[in-house]
Amino acid sequence: MRSPEEAFRWTSEPRLQRITAALQAGGEARFVGGCVRDSLLGQDPLTSDAIDIDIACDRTPVEMKALFDKAGIRWIATGEDHGTLTAVEGGMVAECTTLRADEETDGRHAEVRFTRDWDEDWRRRDFTINALYLSPDGTLHDPAGGLPDLERGRVRFIGDAGTRIEEDALRILRFFRFSARFAHAFDQEGLKAIAERAGLLSILSNERIWSELSRTFAAGRAPEAFRAAEAAGVLEKLLPGAANLPLFDAVHGQDGAMTPPLGAAALWPGRERVLLKEAFKPSTAFLDTYDGIGAARDALQEGQGVRELLYRFGRDASEGGVRLTMADGKATQAILDQVRSDEVPVLPYGGKDLLALGLKPGAELGRTLKMFEAAWIEAGLPTEEAACESLLRQVTA
Repeated sequence: MRSPEEAFRWTSEPRLQRITAALQAGGEARFVGGCVRDSLLGQDPLTSDAIDIDIACDRTPVEMKALFDKAGIRWIATGEDHGTLTAVEGGMVAECTTLRADEETDGRHAEVRFTRDWDEDWRRRDFTINALYLSPDGTLHDPAGGLPDLERGRVRFIGDAGTRIEEDALRILRFFRFSARFAHAFDQEGLKAIAERAGLLSILSNERIWSELSRTFAAGRAPEAFRAAEAAGVLEKLLPGAANLPLFDAVHGQDGAMTPPLGAAALWPGRERVLLKEAFKPSTAFLDTYDGIGAARDALQEGQGVRELLYRFGRDASEGGVRLTMADGKATQAILDQVRSDEVPVLPYGGKDLLALGLKPGAELGRTLKMFEAAWIEAGLPTEEAACESLLRQVTA
């Protein structure tokens, strides 16, 4: 871990200082959460798009607005009901949130009460490593004991693990996501509480589940996290049927990004599109790539060449299909390198080209184009103009 002096140099950024100075003029403000935690681990919030700058303060949203207006800082009411304003200063963005305490929770939502008590604020958070606060003067506050946990690589619930989960069932999935990133070993108390309450996942929305799950695939210890999640009865609650943990382990260990479509295709290979759509409500782009990875894997195993693979499925899905096949020992690194380096073939002629040759619009045009595509693929998807023209003449003749 980095020393505080080295880790928090980014707090001296002038635009950020103007935001904190405005809040400090009316009360107290501290950086909190990921920007503090990840800085200690060597990441810079100013250069990483993945790290948000979050500031906790003991001023209400109404008071924050007045302070920002006085300082000439633009603000956006991004979550005012829950105490959050987004401060924007010269392109610098910081989420500023009033200290809060939970009044009532139902496992999904919390009725919050604004407070000026820092003790109430940290006690409502999920994990000790997420309750690290940093004053603008460089003072590090660790009321939950998160610093020793961060040093030891331990993700631990604040207070009673069962109570934290019952307050918000999404913390089950957050436990595995953060453990996959930071833990050297999985907290047994947390795992026990999760196993006893895995059924609470049913009250979460599909979108919230996918938001957490999709960010877990690429984490360094994702294979261990998914094995622990399976042992705790969590994976079966997300998608019925057994997960393919050995395949996921093998693909995760390969060189290359572990994207959400590839992660899902490795963990749940061959599942029907409709099942993933119903379980997670992901984007159409995700589902298309997931389907493409499975189809590319099947095509490769049936002997389809790399150029045709790229043409039919695109680079991302083709790479995913090759990596799944490599995990089964049925493809080589050379094939993967070719998929990554070769240009994606493009059909050299389209409908307009055939119209220019005198073909009339309609079904015949479509049939001719399909015949050319089939002949072009059969010939190895050539790019040379003479070869393509020769194929076109044969088809149109």
